[in-house]
Amino acid sequence: MADTSARDAKLVEFLNEAYAKEKQLEISLQAHAEVTTHDLYAKRLTDHLKETKSHATKLSRRIQQLGGTPTAAPIAVPDAIGKAAGRVSESVAKARTAAQDRLQSARRTGEQARMLHNARDEFADEAQEIATYTVIDSLASAVGDKQTAKLARDIKRDEERMQKFLGDLIPELAMNVSHDEIPISQIEGASTRSRATA
Repeated sequence: MADTSARDAKLVEFLNEAYAKEKQLEISLQAHAEVTTHDLYAKRLTDHLKETKSHATKLSRRIQQLGGTPTAAPIAVPDAIGKAAGRVSESVAKARTAAQDRLQSARRTGEQARMLHNARDEFADEAQEIATYTVIDSLASAVGDKQTAKLARDIKRDEERMQKFLGDLIPELAMNVSHDEIPISQIEGASTRSRATA
């Protein structure tokens, strides 16, 4: 990117961040779709996987148009910043793993719980993507790159639709976990409902 302007280099940096996330999500969406038994959810995951692959292709094309090279690898940062970020990232990863291990041991990992866990992760991923595309749209608009701004807005709309779908689905999945893993005798009001319907 030696001949690339500072403007385009900065846009490529953020586009590559989005590109790397899309490539990462291709893998997780495929895996989640394969273990999902909820028909509507599985279909939406498969549809969003197609969108995600399309997003990666469009981002790759735009990165190249701006003189960059699409990469799914982390962007190089100055050594001191990289080391500090690495330590923080490592600490966060360890804490997250420990929390997930405790959570897994505290509950059965049934089918419903797996789908709820996946949906929560996907919801968070969508939020991260929405933020990334908001940044790209804002930056591109600020520097007069209408094409990149439009691309970011178009992809962001897809991410917002997926996040809305997940937000609407998560309460249903949580209810399914309660039905799957909690004895009815431990559900507040369940005995009252049972007597009323008898």
